[in-house]
Amino acid sequence: MQLNQILEKSHLVLIGVYSSYVSAAIQITEYIHEYFPEIKIVWGGPHCIAAPEMALEFADGVCFSEGDESVVDFVNKMDAGEDYYNIPNMAFRKEGRLIINEVLPPFKELDSLPYYDYDLSDSYLLDKHLIPLNKKILKERFACYPFYKPAFYFLASRGCPNRCTYCNNARYISIFGKNSIRFHSVNRIISELQMSLAQFDFFEYIVLADDDFFMRPLDQIEDFAKQYKEKIGIPLGLAVSPNTYNSKKMKLLVNAGLRFIQMGVQTGSQRVLDDVFNRNTDVRKTLKVIRELAEYKKSDNVDLLVDFIIDNPYEMREDVYLTYKSLLELPLHVIVNIFYLTFFPGTPLYDKAVRDGYTEPFGQKTSRLRFFTRQGVAIRYQKNYEMFLILLIKKFRLHCIDHQFRYRRLIPLAVFRFLGIKPLRAIASLFPESFHTFLLKKID
Repeated sequence: MQLNQILEKSHLVLIGVYSSYVSAAIQITEYIHEYFPEIKIVWGGPHCIAAPEMALEFADGVCFSEGDESVVDFVNKMDAGEDYYNIPNMAFRKEGRLIINEVLPPFKELDSLPYYDYDLSDSYLLDKHLIPLNKKILKERFACYPFYKPAFYFLASRGCPNRCTYCNNARYISIFGKNSIRFHSVNRIISELQMSLAQFDFFEYIVLADDDFFMRPLDQIEDFAKQYKEKIGIPLGLAVSPNTYNSKKMKLLVNAGLRFIQMGVQTGSQRVLDDVFNRNTDVRKTLKVIRELAEYKKSDNVDLLVDFIIDNPYEMREDVYLTYKSLLELPLHVIVNIFYLTFFPGTPLYDKAVRDGYTEPFGQKTSRLRFFTRQGVAIRYQKNYEMFLILLIKKFRLHCIDHQFRYRRLIPLAVFRFLGIKPLRAIASLFPESFHTFLLKKID
């Protein structure tokens, strides 16, 4: 009911949809269809890129590729009362049939796009109640993990060098025919950051949300580091991969104000990286880069965050143990993020998991996906001793950071190495699954 005051004046509703939040998008869409049937609803975002046919079970139309040109064309044609069902990069449901149109080449001129519109005069937050947005609310909402200080996220490129089977970037590669990586110029990044920070002066971090900022050539990073330090000057965060890491680039960025850096490790098993995730990284090289990055905490107070994916049905117990072994090798001050493997509709791993019976096909009856963060979500596939060890070492690492490493003195890492020896693992494998489920619940 609270949306009615906005919907009464509308002819079109555009909804950005992530697969993890698709159930909320469905609720809003069904409400609008029921009470405002004359309004057209078009979805866009990662869920529609990966699975346009699934999105059209609910929405009237979807933008399933880049919408910079297509959505503008669509809105103009709809406003003029013209036929819009053939617009590229978009798909529609019309009279019971699906119309999926051609795909435009990747949009290259990123600097030609307007700045993001952050005008709050007609913006609202729907969280139990419909609340007009203001700076105070934004400041609170953007003060999130890992430092709980307001951070401004900015995407300075498009594309990712990887084609991991669990990610919708694999869909982009399939529709474009290649891995298309494009950059905003350094001047554009700096000028837009300046504009945004002038409007929202409460941000304490800038986070460049590119999949891998180190993809940029050295001369661009050198230019960015110089301009960022002179014109922006607040702590910076970004992501890197072991394949692109370069110590010279790192030192330039640290000098410019880099204060946290994030890297995806995903698993300690090379077999899983190669055969399941199709991720072109090497475990040994990754751990070597992590050790080098970890040194910047001592010299320049740069925090390192690394990501792992657990509870993967395509792992064997030995693969799970290799992830545990990798966690043991990380310096204790490194912040470890652990996520559940989620089968996002439209990705290659989702297709395989549906065929193999590990997940239900997405649709009207199964629109709620397993959430990728671990709060309140149970281990599903790897109910074993090795998974217990992963959760145990994760909890130990958290306690060490929270208590200035006092727990390290109380419990030496040698204890955790002993817990992972083969004889203990062999004995643990004799216990029933119910015993491991009990352990996992106690430690999680």
